[in-house]
Amino acid sequence: MAQLTQQQNSLHFKGDLLIANISETLADLQKLQLASPLTLDFSGVKEVDTVAISMILEIQRRLNHDYTHPGNMSVVGVPDNLRSLMQLYGVDGFLLN
Repeated sequence: MAQLTQQQNSLHFKGDLLIANISETLADLQKLQLASPLTLDFSGVKEVDTVAISMILEIQRRLNHDYTHPGNMSVVGVPDNLRSLMQLYGVDGFLLN
């Protein structure tokens, strides 16, 4: 199971981000006020599957929707397994600036 905490404009993820347990994390995410610039910290994440990429893209969509200009977001502490998935799906270029 994944844990999500917010500290100012940073979201910190811990645990596993898998399709089997993402619903609680998404529910927690919906309750948060997101502000740009936003940092997503995945240094506490162990296991991931493609749902982690979908969640990151959803956060980016929310930032872009909530502001007149595209929201600025950075992704840090990316574990190797998540980085590999980002490369596989071709989203590493714009998510890992």
